[in-house]
Amino acid sequence: MVRFREPISRENLGKRVLISNMLETTNAVYTTGKAFSRKLSALFGMAFSTGVAKKGRQHLLTINMSLVNPKFVDFDTLGEAVAFLKTALFQPDRVENAFNPEVFRREQTNLVHYLESMNDDHAYYASRTLADLFFEDKHQALPSVATIELIKQENPESVFAYYQKMLQTDGIDIFVLGDVDEKRVAELFSDFDFSDRALGDELFYTQKVREEVNELLEEKEAAQSILQLAYQLPQTYGDADYLALQVMNGLLGGFAHSKLFTNVREKASLAYSISSTFDSFTGFFKISAGIDAANFEKARELIFEQVNAMRDGEFSEAEIEQTKTMLRNSYFIGQDSASNNIEMEFIKSLLPERFLETEPFLTGLSAVAKADIQRVAQSLTLQAQYFMKGSVYEAD
Repeated sequence: MVRFREPISRENLGKRVLISNMLETTNAVYTTGKAFSRKLSALFGMAFSTGVAKKGRQHLLTINMSLVNPKFVDFDTLGEAVAFLKTALFQPDRVENAFNPEVFRREQTNLVHYLESMNDDHAYYASRTLADLFFEDKHQALPSVATIELIKQENPESVFAYYQKMLQTDGIDIFVLGDVDEKRVAELFSDFDFSDRALGDELFYTQKVREEVNELLEEKEAAQSILQLAYQLPQTYGDADYLALQVMNGLLGGFAHSKLFTNVREKASLAYSISSTFDSFTGFFKISAGIDAANFEKARELIFEQVNAMRDGEFSEAEIEQTKTMLRNSYFIGQDSASNNIEMEFIKSLLPERFLETEPFLTGLSAVAKADIQRVAQSLTLQAQYFMKGSVYEAD
């Protein structure tokens, strides 16, 4: 995995998403999608993919490759993989000082169509709108995949010029996971033309708690309505209450035995779906529910009751232990995932003082007490509410 990262900015976001698509499509050596795919197939089905994401203040552009263990095929798949990666990075599909205009326009059009379809997804649209209501910094509210406006405003020259700068200034993280020799890996990457650079590794985004709650109601042509609530969360990744936060979220809305799922969806039948999630790098805690428009007041009130029940300690030791067991299971399942292991190493490399190895994680999770969970719940402050009121219209 090779990852490029820089602070999220409106100016560069569309460029980065377009670059991600361009790198995954063609390059100066493999100039068509067919040639690109055939080369990967010839390398025993090697996989090459790119993607974008956000982590706190940082925007991440990631290249992933997976390949068969060289020992199983008696072929230097690792060397070929790194060579292919080098070609993709340093020999992009270009015409003079611009990306190949034909390929660029195709990928730009594909991205616009993709984002148009995403905006038609009511859950995605609701989450985007809630982020706009929650974040004071509008750069932080932007989706990792950019917006239609930001994609449309770019051209082959502007994106290629930025790409050259990105290679020279972005933070770069390279991870290799597998049955490999470390010296061999170092040799393979030794001639990559990456210069030293000063990095701003600040991941955490924080903002002041507002006294008022930002609220928005919109009516959409949809059979189902969506209610989303955003709370400010003072806990951050790896701090003293981080594991208590995980347990609190699991009890409130993270699992099928949670209060939101059990009481709002199952018992009261006021939601088709309901859950809670959090981002410990931005202080963003979200409750999302799919409901009938007529049940808005009842559903919202019952959701608030569940949050207050968590604050008041209205949950049993058996429920706490069930939640801890599910968190442990999720943790161990993640240990079997190559991508999850790399992500953990990424966090560890940036935040070594906050990272929890297996034993501290398990010990710390077991030590979470009822009072810790209550304290985290009591720290939640409602900051934003978005209600998409669904209305189904009959055709003329």
